[in-house]
Amino acid sequence: MNFKLRIKHPSGAEFEAEGPAEFIQAEKNGFLRGLSAAGQAGEAAKHHEEQAGEPAWDTLAEAKGGLLILRNKHQSLKAGDAALMILAAEKLLNKTSSVGAIALSKAIKASGYAPERIDRLLAKANREGLLKASGTKRNRAYQITDRGLERAWLEARKLI
Repeated sequence: MNFKLRIKHPSGAEFEAEGPAEFIQAEKNGFLRGLSAAGQAGEAAKHHEEQAGEPAWDTLAEAKGGLLILRNKHQSLKAGDAALMILAAEKLLNKTSSVGAIALSKAIKASGYAPERIDRLLAKANREGLLKASGTKRNRAYQITDRGLERAWLEARKLI
């Protein structure tokens, strides 16, 4: 008798097997062992990145005139990505949960980018769940999400 088994792990890994029960059990156990080994390696890599990642934000951003700005303008970085990096640096370095739209706009301009309206610039990132916007018009504030931190981290890794 043939059986079929499908497993979707929260990490995104998938397993599918079809055949006798003993075969499926052996393959499933191997798959789960591989996940636990990869998880331990992933935790070690994550810990290493956290240790290595903190100085990178110090080298990418600096406080100037009450604003946290990017030290260098990078040709491959667009204004929207620069905004995400500034929000990430604010959260990681200054422990600030949200940044006002006017302050963020000034920080982007001081970093060397010429953004259009900040709400239009960050609309796509807001739809993608990279940041959250609260308030209206001149009282709008932006807060980076975990997904946004991941994207900013990837952009920062490209620049280092």
